[in-house]
Amino acid sequence: MLCRFSLRPALCLYNQSVANFHISPAFANSKSNLAALRKKTGYSLSICKKALSESENDLQRAEGWLKEQAQAQGWAKAQKLQGRNTTQGLLGVLVQENSAAMVELNCETDFVARNKKFISILETLANTCASLPVLDTSESLSRSTLSSTEVGLLKTEDDQTIADLVALNIGQIGENMAFGDADVFHSKSGSGIKLVGLAHPQVAGSKEKIKFGRYTAVMAYTSTGEGTLPDGLTEEHLTLQLCQHIIGMAPTCIKDEEDKENSLYHQVFLMDEDLKVGDLTAAAGINIISFLRREVGRRG
Repeated sequence: MLCRFSLRPALCLYNQSVANFHISPAFANSKSNLAALRKKTGYSLSICKKALSESENDLQRAEGWLKEQAQAQGWAKAQKLQGRNTTQGLLGVLVQENSAAMVELNCETDFVARNKKFISILETLANTCASLPVLDTSESLSRSTLSSTEVGLLKTEDDQTIADLVALNIGQIGENMAFGDADVFHSKSGSGIKLVGLAHPQVAGSKEKIKFGRYTAVMAYTSTGEGTLPDGLTEEHLTLQLCQHIIGMAPTCIKDEEDKENSLYHQVFLMDEDLKVGDLTAAAGINIISFLRREVGRRG
């Protein structure tokens, strides 16, 4: 029979061990870095553990290691998925000061097209294109079209090419993505030419200066500032309505007496069937100089 006092020495030893136990600074730092790395990168626990292990628990090195690995895996996954159709996606239109950019990013499903990460890539793409320098400053209004190949070579603020950025996120999202052509507008300072842009239907993530949707329009115009605007409308609201008309009615030119059906100025205004667009703009003191309409998967 076991004596009831025989456990006392072992119990005392156990209590002394518990009292002396403490978490080492190295262990605490490791857990802290793991939590920080997961929060910052969004990768799984096991991948973040491996990154810290490969980087001797250095958070900055671990993040760099993850980017390198993700990039390599992203390119590999991009090559595997490149044959899959990318019929879904969104267009982005960014207007800032004297510049505007219209860009396209495609994917396989509408679900991914509304993903925050997808929207973030599209915003980076638009900002990169809108920030391109003007090649010819003699023109009051310049417009350039960049092929998808040219878009892929552009560098972001992080000194990363658009192609690399998209490939990295293919690895993370697990669905094929492809960027399309981009259109960039610049109006010369002091020319009086204003730029306005609209996307429809606008999706979550759209902001005041950048908007996302399946259809987009950019319009360049001048204004006398002395015209008569429809009741309750400001110039900004009216020009946005004109962009909405361009999206909805898909004109192919500004004014053509021989093709009035596709002539913007000859079309009945989408918001008021009693008005022609040309009569409306003339009364408002607005002169449309150029416009571009796009929808996902096609131009014009």
